[in-house]
Amino acid sequence: MRVFSDENLEVIHRAGSSPYLLVTFNEMEMKANGSRFWGQRFCEKADISGLGFISRRPNWFPAASVVKAVEAAAPILRAAPERILYGHSQGGYAALRYRRRFNAAVAIAFCPQVSIDPKAVPFDGRFARHFSPDLHANMAIAPEHAAGRSYLFFDPFHAVDRQHAVRIAALQEGTQLVPVHMTGHGTVRAFTGTARALSLIEACRGDDLPGLRALAREARVTAPMRPYQIAVTAIARHRVWADRFHAHFGSGFSTVEQANFLYHRANRHIRDGELAMARAMLVDAMKYQPENSGFARRIEELDGRIARGLVANGAAHS
Repeated sequence: MRVFSDENLEVIHRAGSSPYLLVTFNEMEMKANGSRFWGQRFCEKADISGLGFISRRPNWFPAASVVKAVEAAAPILRAAPERILYGHSQGGYAALRYRRRFNAAVAIAFCPQVSIDPKAVPFDGRFARHFSPDLHANMAIAPEHAAGRSYLFFDPFHAVDRQHAVRIAALQEGTQLVPVHMTGHGTVRAFTGTARALSLIEACRGDDLPGLRALAREARVTAPMRPYQIAVTAIARHRVWADRFHAHFGSGFSTVEQANFLYHRANRHIRDGELAMARAMLVDAMKYQPENSGFARRIEELDGRIARGLVANGAAHS
């Protein structure tokens, strides 16, 4: 049942038998369509009471719309004495930013941002194009937004996500950092599956930190993105080992993972002065993502550098 809709988001309610209301916030790839919310299948399988906040575009849940949505959902929220907030990336941000607004008992956030304002997070330009001064004034997560307890899951090897996590933990009281190594920005996918997700929620409800850490260790070992993350991480320091790992496990990479690995590997070749090798890898990357104009621009730039190098070498030997 849809309980709220405006130009920025909509809210859908699903009644269930759980002793808590799970309030979910979608990641940026999902957009509102009037009938579904992020985590809906999980709620249906486990018969969980759900209240899904779904953005119409990657907009990081503007406060003005969330305030109106919470007012519209007030009867549902009042009927649920225990509220758990749950989200990934932009949804993880919302789960932490609106803890007090929902008077949440628990917030569970995967790979959240403290803000997407480029002035506030100069170390992260991934989402700057979605920042709007009109929508996102004073959007940064702050101490006064805290309520209940929160659990922040992230990959310590993902340098940018780690910076966000550390800042948030310093700002918000009651935030527990839970590292899930080699899961990249897709940490939430390591906890897919009804049984595992239920175990995660129950461990957070019970503030069972040993149980959470054990669950995180188990999840990271079987995480589908783990081979890719290990290969990419190895490029910086152990490029030969990264190549061997890619040769062994690369057939299982998704097309996006294949393209990303080749792009990062090409950048390492460039740093090592191996421009022809870099160009060959970028050409391979384009086979997986032919629509990626960034690869084409990078190849064009390399062609210019290679040509200038040939001219310079010719002049030196003339």
